[in-house]
Amino acid sequence: MKKMKWVVLPEKQCEVPVDLMNPEKCQVHGAFFMDLKTEETQGRMLIYIPELWNNNDPVLVVASPESITEEEFMLKHEICEFSEKQGVLIAVIRTEKEGHGEKTARLLGEAYKKLQKREYFVAMQDCFYAMGFEEGSQAVMKMMMVMGNDWSGAAFWGKITNEAETWMKPDRDQGTQSEEMFISGKRGQLPVWLLQEKETEELQQAKTYWMGENRAQDIPVYDSRKTEIYLPKHLSMVSSINDAQIAQVRVTLGYSIEQLSESYLSYVWNYIGAARRHRSYGKKVLRYYRDPANRENGAEYHQIVVDGMKREWYEYIPKRLKNTEKRLPVVVVFHGRGGNGQSFFDITDMSLVAEERGFIALFPTADLYQIRPEGYRAVRLWNGNYNGKNIDSMPFVRAMLKNLGERQNIDEERIYACGQSSGGYMTACCAFQASDIFAAVAPWSGFTYPGSEILKLPDNVENTIAGMPWYLLAGKKDPSFGAEVPNLLNPQCPLDYFLRYVADENELNLEYDTYECYPITYYIWRKKEVPMLTLGLVDDMPHANYAEESRISYDDFLCRFKKDASGERYYMGRKI
Repeated sequence: MKKMKWVVLPEKQCEVPVDLMNPEKCQVHGAFFMDLKTEETQGRMLIYIPELWNNNDPVLVVASPESITEEEFMLKHEICEFSEKQGVLIAVIRTEKEGHGEKTARLLGEAYKKLQKREYFVAMQDCFYAMGFEEGSQAVMKMMMVMGNDWSGAAFWGKITNEAETWMKPDRDQGTQSEEMFISGKRGQLPVWLLQEKETEELQQAKTYWMGENRAQDIPVYDSRKTEIYLPKHLSMVSSINDAQIAQVRVTLGYSIEQLSESYLSYVWNYIGAARRHRSYGKKVLRYYRDPANRENGAEYHQIVVDGMKREWYEYIPKRLKNTEKRLPVVVVFHGRGGNGQSFFDITDMSLVAEERGFIALFPTADLYQIRPEGYRAVRLWNGNYNGKNIDSMPFVRAMLKNLGERQNIDEERIYACGQSSGGYMTACCAFQASDIFAAVAPWSGFTYPGSEILKLPDNVENTIAGMPWYLLAGKKDPSFGAEVPNLLNPQCPLDYFLRYVADENELNLEYDTYECYPITYYIWRKKEVPMLTLGLVDDMPHANYAEESRISYDDFLCRFKKDASGERYYMGRKI
């Protein structure tokens, strides 16, 4: 039996040095306990981080049987081997003996919140999954039925009890509130797998419930192991925004916990782990995970060393244009705080737009941010701070574009920037610091300006952006700036101040045009009939990014501008 490697956590997260040649690698590996506490109860979870786990990789929260300790469960059933093979962080909570899983369910919800604190590792809410074993399956079931919209998939291994009546009728829209993202957990479609010893009335109840939530068809299909698979009905919405067809209901009979092994776990994980839960407008949506490292997704990985740190990006060139002599436009896509280029490739769908429209899409990964000794640790952030020293991201951006230009025939008159949250700030920085490169910019849910308290720009930034076209998208429910109908004559929030700043620099009239194209309300400031500043406020969207932003930003705005070698800008072929 494999022994568990235990680690002692430092009192201050910032004392753990980051490998600057592999900054994405989590610096803590092995097992350690972390305390959990709710208003009703308290407990602990055993966290196991495999050697190959990188920040932003998947997290699996487990409710283990009550009859065995967390460590014993991990070792007996090859959980560590599964974790190492699949590159999954495991968090195990031992199921409480009393309360029919209610206490454990609350602790699981607390674990979800605590694992996103980014204290010793960076876990993103897009890829959180849960499994319950024996008595633990009841606890996971309770949790999923009130906050399933926070998770990407769940499996229930045994002992669904006759407590069904207590958890089959939860109130709608209960759940957690993300402290950072301000998104409530809700019920919703969820990839689920029920593994039970035999057919029972309780299993039938659970199956019926999840088939209703997932809008599943009544007649199953079967895999090679005779697993029942209930697929969503064709009436389910399938689009670039929401891959609802991934929310299947799977049922396996003949399960016994004595069969539990690394191979069995991997069999279930191959389905559960294929989904991602992304923030969007209206609610969180399910997506099939598109890993840029997979050859079929068409992206290439690149790296260079800038200022002593390895910098990396994924590069997507349309398949039909791999060997073209035609000069191709370039769109640089900046991720938000805590993310990376790999995850943003998946979230944005900008590679799909690039394939259709014929441009190169770059997905770079940000600097380090370690400015809070007792809080965030090595989170990726544009223009970050490491060991008390501010990092200027622009030398990397320039070096990346120079590297690309040496290998590919790019159209230097049509280079654009876009990005979300911290990536929106970086997009704004491109306007301020690199107006010689970028023809137009499109910040999403993030902005900055010289003197802003949100993000300090480097000292060498010139306080002018005259002539730069801007296209901003933000959610009406985004708490970052309380976006309402803008009133430039009476600024009430940072967004209004930013709009005034850009309008003044571009000598724009304060009057604006407005129109609606659901779910976005647009406000447009023009100069000589050219839309130099556009703000789109998205209905029912918090601090988030949704895939349609990529297509909208490029088709409606970015591609219409270009900048020649002298710095003159053009709109639809006409000089501005």
